[in-house]
Amino acid sequence: MLGSGLRCMCNNLLKMMMLTRSAFFFRKHLSRMITTLRLEEPEALKDASLDEARWCLPFSYEVGEHRRGGRGLLIRFKPRPDDPADLSGPGPLDWALKARYERTGASLASAAARAAMASTPITSAPDMSRSNDPAASSASTSHPRGTTKSADIESPSSSERAPSDSHLELIFPFSNNSTLREQYQRFTSNQMRFGLLLEDLDTLAGDIAARHAGVSDRVLLTASIDRISWLQDPNVGEVSLANNLRMAGQVVWAGRSSMEVMIELSHQAPGSPPDEWRFIGLAFFVLVARTLDRTAAAEVPALVPETQREKELFEQGKVHMQQRQQRRDSHWARRPPTSHEVALVHDLIRQHHLHRVTSHHHHHLHHQHQEAVAMHRTVLQNCCLMHSQDRNVFDVIFGGHLLRLAYEHAYSTAALHAGEYCDPISMDDVAFLMPVPIGTLLRLTGQVVYAEGPVVRVHVRAAKLEPGAPEQSVVTNVFSFAFRCPSGPVRRVIPETMVEAMEYVTGHRQNANDEASQAVLAAQAVARL
Repeated sequence: MLGSGLRCMCNNLLKMMMLTRSAFFFRKHLSRMITTLRLEEPEALKDASLDEARWCLPFSYEVGEHRRGGRGLLIRFKPRPDDPADLSGPGPLDWALKARYERTGASLASAAARAAMASTPITSAPDMSRSNDPAASSASTSHPRGTTKSADIESPSSSERAPSDSHLELIFPFSNNSTLREQYQRFTSNQMRFGLLLEDLDTLAGDIAARHAGVSDRVLLTASIDRISWLQDPNVGEVSLANNLRMAGQVVWAGRSSMEVMIELSHQAPGSPPDEWRFIGLAFFVLVARTLDRTAAAEVPALVPETQREKELFEQGKVHMQQRQQRRDSHWARRPPTSHEVALVHDLIRQHHLHRVTSHHHHHLHHQHQEAVAMHRTVLQNCCLMHSQDRNVFDVIFGGHLLRLAYEHAYSTAALHAGEYCDPISMDDVAFLMPVPIGTLLRLTGQVVYAEGPVVRVHVRAAKLEPGAPEQSVVTNVFSFAFRCPSGPVRRVIPETMVEAMEYVTGHRQNANDEASQAVLAAQAVARL
């Protein structure tokens, strides 16, 4: 009787601890949601016509035409005084086409012929004698703030823009567009292909940066993406194809050659008022400007916040840049493991070794695969050719395509380890180390680096290969994704080399700092009581 009472008391105490842990993460998440700085929607937003879309969204337009065609999206933008009166004339896409053929030595006539054969024809050949880039042409026109700037196309920093000048919105009418739903459908369910969602977020970030800085005299590249931890959020519900989806964003911070783009994601249930959108989460992208030959940094127009919210977001952008550097410094290549982390790996390997010896002694090997697996056995590789249809306006593979490939590769890696398809939880910071040219043979290597309870963390490394020397690979991107196994805990992974041990430590750090993963673990612990 005494033993039963003691067990009951211990169980109640454990349950209280788990509930306290869940409440802590809920309060922490709620506090973060309350303090989240949201975008201010500018006044006088305009629904873009086809010509206006080609002008305002050079990234999305070209990618969409090459990849999925007209998708029935609603595009909204803020008109600016420096926008040309006739947006049907040559625009950013035409300038990109001109630069593309100049780089390959093709003639203007062939460029015009190529444009005329496009699925949505460009109305005229690019004008070689003048710039049609709003960010560049504004240098020789009256500035929206009432100041006049000299016509110096090589000094884009002489112009200034407000954050709202780059505001763009994409609305996905999933609730009443069956074709669009089918394009974004995951298998045969009503769930979304998150890889396509991440792809569209990156492309819109490029459009917003281009709206701020222009594309005629500089190249814009995605440098990094901040952690996204709202892929599965119980407070907003699942991102579903049953609801309309809106992406809205603008440049919120700009330095000399880099910009932070903030994109807000929200959804709208069928039958809701037109202006009623429920907040889902935020995504932050860092884009950098380079000269056309990509040999040096190029300046971008200065950002001048006007409203109180814009000023707060600008200051937040400064903090974000410092935090990114701190997170980069925490990588195992720069910061060695702590004594606690060394003990963690040591205990893990020791316990696995003892379990393996005990299992072998008692002939219970059939239980071994249920407990742990060597990390190297979770590796999954795939090689992909980078085609021109997946380019951006600067003739390199656009970052969103790489992001989608990496996510879907991580999704497959997690499924093979867990024995079933898993739900996405979060994406950690992504570093785009170098551009990926058209024609590249890209090798994706996915590996489960950490597993705890139902949480599976997968790292994906993208590397360029040379057909004649495949051993001389160059890493271009590093990705990290977390997934949740629907049926419960998965096998742990055991590092067997020093590099694997450091990857395990990195995964452990990411898991500890990821609120979404910790919330999943807390919920799973409570469910087991």
